[in-house]
Parts: sequence; structure tokens; C-alpha cells
Amino acid sequence: MKLAGFIPVLLAISALAQSSTPHGTRIGQVQTAYLEDVPPAIATALDISDRFREIFEAARSTGATRGAVTPDGRVLTPPAASKGPRAEFETWVEQMSRDYAESVVSGVTSIEREAGKVTIHRFVRDNFRHTNLTYTMTFEPIPGTDTFRVAFSDSPVPYPVPQILRDGEGIALNLAADAQTGRKMIDYIRVGAGTMKPRQEVARDVYAEDAELTITQPRLRANGVEQQAGSLPAALSAPMVSVFVPGQGRYLLSFKPRAGQGFEKAGEVAENSLVFSLAGNIFRIDCADRIATGSGTYNIYARRDSATDPPDPTRFMVGAAETQSTQR
Repeated sequence: MKLAGFIPVLLAISALAQSSTPHGTRIGQVQTAYLEDVPPAIATALDISDRFREIFEAARSTGATRGAVTPDGRVLTPPAASKGPRAEFETWVEQMSRDYAESVVSGVTSIEREAGKVTIHRFVRDNFRHTNLTYTMTFEPIPGTDTFRVAFSDSPVPYPVPQILRDGEGIALNLAADAQTGRKMIDYIRVGAGTMKPRQEVARDVYAEDAELTITQPRLRANGVEQQAGSLPAALSAPMVSVFVPGQGRYLLSFKPRAGQGFEKAGEVAENSLVFSLAGNIFRIDCADRIATGSGTYNIYARRDSATDPPDPTRFMVGAAETQSTQR
């Protein structure tokens, strides 16, 4: 892999690699752990290649690639994406927060590889707040599929039950919360063998008071396992949506916090996908159309509902939870 021609551009626009938005700050670079035994020199070269692609895409979105040329006038393009199964880690802090960027250090302490399973030990240390968080993850590629079984252990941080993740999917792990400011520090973890896009922002609240969730031809997975659907409306829009999950019960979802009704921040919506987590279970709803009217990533609030089970408790159901919703 030839990288020398890209190093000057990498240095020139490296500031773009530090993602920062009005809603959050990423701490450092995306960190990669290869599930296969890759020689350190090759892993470093692949990491540089992946990070250059990230920087190039960020620069292109702002027009900064006008300067990404060689002395003889050739326009530089990013190298091909690296291949091979790997886990990627991004640490984000909600809201703009330079003090976190200056004090947080994260990394992988060790990787243990054996037949059919890889174990990764990770740490996130905050030197200003004197916290040292650690956790262990195991990744098991499921033969004949593009999926992985992922499990957490050895951590004081509340973590989800074992998950089945498809190639490129991820998990958000809440690491810590600042009691004074409410800021949360989160590890976003992805696993896959293909190209995986880094996050551009953390989720934020929807500003519109009348914001509705639009659910169109939904498909539901509970902890990665596909659920059979019952009779579903072709589409519905409502400020509060009810989701019945077989074996788990009924949940209410909303864009609004509704703290007085027992809701808590539980996940996010991005484009056609909604992910929420309660009591260590992660639920993913994929729809045929955009769930939110905006183009950003938005917080989802949820609570367990005590309503009775539907007539067929073996199939998942989705419905409007407020009478002002509209169905079509």
C-alpha cells in the first residue's frame, strides 16, 4: 500500500478528523482492533488509510479538498478501504466539551484470539475526573453469515445482554455521566468487514413541539434476533408509538422527554432506523421510509408500558399510543 503521497495532505487537513458539533465532541480518532492477526506494521498502514478516507470525506463536504493535489497538479483520491473483520471504537461526549477532549485517554490493552472468537480488553480513562473505566468484549463471527455475536463482561458499566450484529452495525455503551452538567460520555462500537462510516454527531432532541414518529413497514430485531410481525398498519404517524416485543412486553416511544410520565432517554433515530435499549435489551426497528422529518440523529425516549398483551403474544406489534395520530 502506497501512502507517502498522501501524508502531506493528511497533515494539512488533520484538524478535520476531530469531529466536533454543537451537540457533542468526539475524543480523538476512531480506534480499530482487528479480529484477525494482522502484523502491526500492516495494521498501522490500514489505520492511516481508513483515517485518510474519513478526513477526505469530511474535507470534501466542506470544499477543503481543493488543496488535496500533488505538486504536479494531480488530484489525490483516498485509497481503497481496508478489508477484514474488525471492531471500531469512538468515544464521544455530549455537548461541546474541550476539557473532556484534553483529559480523556482510551485504547485497547490486549486482544486474545482463538478459534472462532476474539476477546478485546478496552479502557477509557478520564484524568481530570479520576475515573478509569474498563470492559471486555468478545466477538464471534457466525459461520456462513455476515453477522457477529457480541458480548460484554468484566465492567462496572451497565452493559447490554449478548447481541447479534450485522456487518457494520454498532452498540452505544454509556460510560459515565457528569452529575453537575448532565454530559454523558459514550463509546460507540461497530463491528464488520466492509467499509464502516464514522459517526458525524451524537443524537440531539427534536426541537418541534409536535414532532411525530413515522413508522412505515417496520421490521423489528430484539438483541439482533428478527421478530415475526403481526398485523401492522402500512404506515402510522404519532407523537407516541407503542411497540410490543414478544417475550419482553410493550414499550412506549417518543421524541419528547416526557419525564413526568416516566420516560427516559433510551436510544436514537437516524434516517430509516430506530434503536432503543432498556434493561440491557437492545431493540432495532428498520422502516421503509424516514422515521423523523429532519435529517439529523435524534434522541428517543422510552418507558415500559403496563398495557395487556395483544391477542397473539408471539408476534411484534406497532401502534399509535395517542388518539391524535393519523394512519393511512
